Amino acid sequence: MKKNIFLIIITLLLTGCSARYDIYFSDKNIHDNIEIYEDSTIINNSTEKMNDELNTLFLDWENGHDYYERELYATDKITGYRYKYDFTYDEYDAMSHLRKCYEDFEFTYDNSKVKLVTSDEFLCGTYYPNAKEMVISIESKYEISSSNADEKEGNTHTWIINKENYKEHPIIFEINKNTEAKDLNKRHRITIKEILIFLLFISLIIILIKRKRRDK
Repeated sequence: MKKNIFLIIITLLLTGCSARYDIYFSDKNIHDNIEIYEDSTIINNSTEKMNDELNTLFLDWENGHDYYERELYATDKITGYRYKYDFTYDEYDAMSHLRKCYEDFEFTYDNSKVKLVTSDEFLCGTYYPNAKEMVISIESKYEISSSNADEKEGNTHTWIINKENYKEHPIIFEINKNTEAKDLNKRHRITIKEILIFLLFISLIIILIKRKRRDK
């Protein structure tokens, strides 16, 4: 498992694929969700030889790693594989896929915080010069108090690694387990009920104003 998942990602990225690595930190587990995907048009027009090579690659990796749940997914735009596994916090330091692509990988945690700091260079990037990108996204039940993410939306922090930036792209973040995250990704949507209440309130004000004028 340790090096082979990135070997798969690297090999697929050489064909122009993309990969997304979502990590969710809950109370007791770290949930891995790795997606490797390609443009559906390219998949639909691929040769039988290409399909056989990709299937062989996946089967080789899966031999002995059946604890990973694999599923095929497809939309109008992309087609790919999704791999899922829930690590314990003790397992993550030794088995994390991120560790395989950084020379230094420091992962620490206790009852109050979770912290991850890597070295600068994303080593796997040197192996896929034609890759589009690899997106690494971190989310948590608790507040992500600090990070060097490229994008931050609510409590989701995202790093986008490509051939231009892989030499200076460390991953650094800290999670504050004393504070639960607020759902900042959802914007408040005005409901019909709220609109009716507002209109009723305006109507009452208008009625009161008319009554006062009439009384005068």
